[in-house]
Amino acid sequence: MRLGPVVHFASLFTATLSTGVFFGTLTSLGPATGSFSPRTYIEVQQATVRNLRPVMGPLLPAAVAANLAMAVVRRRQGSSRASRLTVVGFTGQLTALAITVAVELPINARLLTWSSENPPEGWEGVRNRWAMAHRARVAAAVLGLGSLLAASVSESAPR
Repeated sequence: MRLGPVVHFASLFTATLSTGVFFGTLTSLGPATGSFSPRTYIEVQQATVRNLRPVMGPLLPAAVAANLAMAVVRRRQGSSRASRLTVVGFTGQLTALAITVAVELPINARLLTWSSENPPEGWEGVRNRWAMAHRARVAAAVLGLGSLLAASVSESAPR
């Protein structure tokens, strides 16, 4: 069995799923969170974190690993255009993971300890920092996924 097609599928599948979660959160909850009461914001965020943690915990690292593997496969195949685009895609996914680990996860852990009945002082600043980091994470993931799709199309597009 050739690993190239399996790695290619895993690369696109995991990047699409993880980017979709990020993009969906940005477009569905993002615009509303600024108008939420402190109680609603905390309750919604806590539920979102609890629901997504078991899915995104393994999915985003899997996307990064699959895209690194795809970059190696493309490099070995000598497909320079697709290889470069795949490296950009990997970098986007890796950047999304780095933002998640460095900014989002610590904020999420802190948020899970908050009481919706008694929000901590400065909760709005934490909300705003999370939102800013999330927008950067979405941009990195979308750029990464777009590059991966462009790499895939560049290999199969008629010449």
